[in-house]
Amino acid sequence: MALKEGRALWVESQQDGILKGGYGPKDVQQIVDNAKSIGANMLLWLVKARMTDTAPALWYPSEIGLSHEACYEYDSFGDVIKMAHDAGIEVHAYFSTFTEGDIGAKEVRGKKPPLAEHPEWAVVDRQGRRSEFVCASHVGYREYLGSLMEEVIDKYPSIDGINIDFIRYPRSACFCDNCKKNIKERFGLTVDQTVDLLAGKDFDSLDAEELGASLDRVGAVINYYNQNVHDTVEYFHNLVKAKSPKIKLSAAVFPNPRVAANQVYCDWVGFSQFLDFVCPMVYWYSPAYYRQTVERLQAITPPGTKLYPGISALGVPHPLAGENANFLPKAPDMEYVAELIDIAREVGTPGIAVFQYGSIFNVEPGAYTGAKWGTPVVGDVDLIRQRWAEPAKPAHTD
Repeated sequence: MALKEGRALWVESQQDGILKGGYGPKDVQQIVDNAKSIGANMLLWLVKARMTDTAPALWYPSEIGLSHEACYEYDSFGDVIKMAHDAGIEVHAYFSTFTEGDIGAKEVRGKKPPLAEHPEWAVVDRQGRRSEFVCASHVGYREYLGSLMEEVIDKYPSIDGINIDFIRYPRSACFCDNCKKNIKERFGLTVDQTVDLLAGKDFDSLDAEELGASLDRVGAVINYYNQNVHDTVEYFHNLVKAKSPKIKLSAAVFPNPRVAANQVYCDWVGFSQFLDFVCPMVYWYSPAYYRQTVERLQAITPPGTKLYPGISALGVPHPLAGENANFLPKAPDMEYVAELIDIAREVGTPGIAVFQYGSIFNVEPGAYTGAKWGTPVVGDVDLIRQRWAEPAKPAHTD
């Protein structure tokens, strides 16, 4: 029986190449060849960027949204699907969902940035400042994202999956007009009352009964934001599976379910029922804490959803490095990446996902990835190659 193990690489460095100029088939083929050389069997290829001031958000020739002009001259996404499939590697379109590109980006082919056309979609903080995050309460934006996913599936019918990232709020509640209205109508709370409630203001002066009631109010507000995200993932699931049941839906999420649900309103344990596999981004954790975390995540991931823990192959240290025992006390290196692959296998996860291609293949960070997300790790990539020497099919193909 053939070995089944997900071996995914997120790929973002093509954006650096496109921004630099002159990006073409040889560059894409190099990525595929390198991925095949180490035994990877999945590429999570960025088609919609996270927040950036470098360019529009879309990186394929879209007729719906705002794409970089160069994507109409050369379709790297179309080429990577053909090249990767020839090499026996899956390709999943990687969308950063609730983030947008440069709000001030110039029009391309008559299209403007979504938040320039729909400023009401933006997450708004207590002071009324708009973010480049989009609020998950807006059905119009949800449908816009769905139209992009349908476009990608129709345009590239041999695509293997859709991978969603930033499927959450920023580390704050939203007070756009939509959220203010909903929170007032459902919970009777103003913006200031909601902020104070979420911060636990004056909770230490409450008696047990008052504290219980306040915590119930907190739970209701937190659930409101979580439900917005949950409904969006369910919508994506229904849309993708209606197009083709064979197309896999996956998500990158925060590794700690408590933090994810309470801080960024991403209750992924709840919505993972709609996913074929889930990638908690267990980044920069010490090996011991990584093992503990992955064991817990393996236990709570529902049947029918595969767990592919995310591994950081970023050559920069975590801000808490050296201060907190749960985090690696230095920048990750290739030995660290290899050790975490071993731990995931020992725990029994059906696969892993590495962020990202450019940092393990010593690609110089560019305008998109930058130092934080693109600095190469020190060490020999052969350490990964040794662990993936035996060919495998992605575990989610069961």
